Amino acid sequence: MPDLKGILIGFGNVGRALIKELVSVEHNLDIIGVFSSKGGVFVKEDEDLKTLLKLATLDIKLKNHVSFKENFTYQELLEKHEVDVAFVSIPPSYRTGEPNLKIYANLAENNINVITADKTGLAISFKNLLEEYRRKNLFFGYRATVAAGIPAIDLMKGLKGRQVEKIVAVLNATTNYILALVEKGMSFEEAIKKSIKEKYAEPDPSVDTHGWDPAAKISILSGELGNHIPLEKVERTPLESVSEETIRKFFKEGKRVKYIATFDVTGEKAFVRPEVLDAKDVLAKTISTHNTIKVLLEDTEIVLSGPVGPAWRTAKVMVTDFLEYKEKANSYM
Repeated sequence: MPDLKGILIGFGNVGRALIKELVSVEHNLDIIGVFSSKGGVFVKEDEDLKTLLKLATLDIKLKNHVSFKENFTYQELLEKHEVDVAFVSIPPSYRTGEPNLKIYANLAENNINVITADKTGLAISFKNLLEEYRRKNLFFGYRATVAAGIPAIDLMKGLKGRQVEKIVAVLNATTNYILALVEKGMSFEEAIKKSIKEKYAEPDPSVDTHGWDPAAKISILSGELGNHIPLEKVERTPLESVSEETIRKFFKEGKRVKYIATFDVTGEKAFVRPEVLDAKDVLAKTISTHNTIKVLLEDTEIVLSGPVGPAWRTAKVMVTDFLEYKEKANSYM
């Protein structure tokens, strides 16, 4: 088949890792544009792509590319060039949904397939977003939105039609890491600062510690099971609602405080809150760099656990989505 034309929207940690993944293996894909919030690069020559790879390898921002054009947007590129697929790895916008929702709507209007690591659109409007893309026979890949290191989305797809009662999960590595530090004697303030310094947390850690990130993930999992709980309806209890002394007290007693995301299928509700678990519980054993999902169904349970991040792992999962898209594109040739 002829080479597909692709663009990258977002050149943060995931975007930089993704450009390296996409060019390291022959995927019949030409990257013709890369964009950040400040502007973009139109990839005209091999040298442009080589420079992108250099920036990605050295962890340097897109604005340092010699061909970077300030305020150049992907919409401008679409006016003159055909694009088959857009890879989206922009920061989430849980409070307003924008500009993320407008980006997805615009890409659909332009008949562009999407592969995303951004949770915003699905967490806010799971059904409507996917139906719009399906209506236009467009591919929308989102494996990287939830627990990218483990096939969480694939697990949920495989459970459709089963009598799932509840999903209980550790879905946020940042808060898991913070709790481990607090257990060792740090204050919340010290633990959060350390998590930011070591790049576990964003500069605004409230996305994690106020439950936005795990709430978005459990929202998407609920949607995948056919009963979407929109992000705004997921109850969130801040991590700091439990005291440092309480965390250490339970730890000494052989118990663990974990930040748990729950989808109660029977009760049709979802919530995120700190919970005290017995140390033998599989969720309590989740180390800081892992996610664990426990599905209760039909008088038994299914447990999925594995590593999250770093960015290269999320990028690899986006490549998995691209390979699925390419297989489907081939079937229409």
